[in-house]
Amino acid sequence: MRQTIENAKQAIAQKKYLWAYPIALKLQKYHYGLAIQWAVECIKIYSSEFESDKPSKLNKYIEQALDSQNDLTPLQCSEIGREIWYLPEREDVQTAIARLWWSIAAFKSGDKHIGIMEAISPVELLPDISDRHLLDRYLEAAVKIYEEYESQN
Repeated sequence: MRQTIENAKQAIAQKKYLWAYPIALKLQKYHYGLAIQWAVECIKIYSSEFESDKPSKLNKYIEQALDSQNDLTPLQCSEIGREIWYLPEREDVQTAIARLWWSIAAFKSGDKHIGIMEAISPVELLPDISDRHLLDRYLEAAVKIYEEYESQN
C-alpha cells in the first residue's frame, strides 16, 4: 500500500485526474467495503475541515453506507443515492454521499469498475488539489484502513 500511496502523491503533484483510483482498487481487492470505508472517511475529514450542516443532516446515510450487514438491493442503493442527490440546496458533501451510494449499488451489481469510479468520486470531488494537508489526511486514512484490515486477516 505504501508504494500505491507514493504513486498517488506523484499523480497529485502532476495534477493527474483519477489519482485515487489505484488506492481504491487496492482496497477493494480485499472487499469493496474497504473502498467505501475510505470514501466515508474522506467525507468525514472534509466535513471536519469545512463548516457545513449537510453532513449532520446526512449522517444517517453515511452510517448506513458503513453497515456491513446492509442487505439493500442495488436498486435500493441507487434510489438512496437519487434521494440524496435531489435534496434541496445540493453542495459538494451531498453530491459525494450520493455518489457513495451509487458506488455501493455498482459493487452489489457486480460492476467493480463503476463501483471504484463512484467510490473515488467523493475522494477526488471534495479536496482542492492544492490543499496538501487535506490530501495527506485522505492518504493516511487509506493506509490506516488497509493496515487495520491486514492485521485482522
